[in-house]
Amino acid sequence: MTTRQTELPGIGTKHTIELTTGDELVVIDHRSGHWELARVDGDGQTAQLIQLQPREGAELGRILGKTEIPEPDDRRELLLDQFTLEWITVDPEMSLVGLDLQGADIRVRSGASVIAILRGDQSMMNPPPETVFEAGDTLVVMGHREQIERFMTEFCPRPETGAE
Repeated sequence: MTTRQTELPGIGTKHTIELTTGDELVVIDHRSGHWELARVDGDGQTAQLIQLQPREGAELGRILGKTEIPEPDDRRELLLDQFTLEWITVDPEMSLVGLDLQGADIRVRSGASVIAILRGDQSMMNPPPETVFEAGDTLVVMGHREQIERFMTEFCPRPETGAE
């Protein structure tokens, strides 16, 4: 079993645990107190994502034996009430693949902003307009909840499910 810890500048800490099944368990401990847990399959696709509010993350941390749980300050809570940060993995079938940031027209179409792109072991804060989206990229998208929802609708359509 291999465990990696990666600092995400301005965001928090990403912990990756390689499981015996070949999948990975990814835990992102946001400085804001929010947590994200994801199971990533052997092909690098996020199979399941769970987002936890600060109190839920604190309880999980307590259960798992984390000894130091930061208390969010009032400014952070105010900021989080106004804006949302969403971590989105670019799937190969998404319309973003192959487009550059400027050509995707994300801010015009959704109002949200891509504030960082994580690609392998690299991170790009405030990516330049000519940055081309690739499958497997993790985008850090910021905006009001409605803007994030428009981004998800516009660029991350859910697969249709038919009756069986």
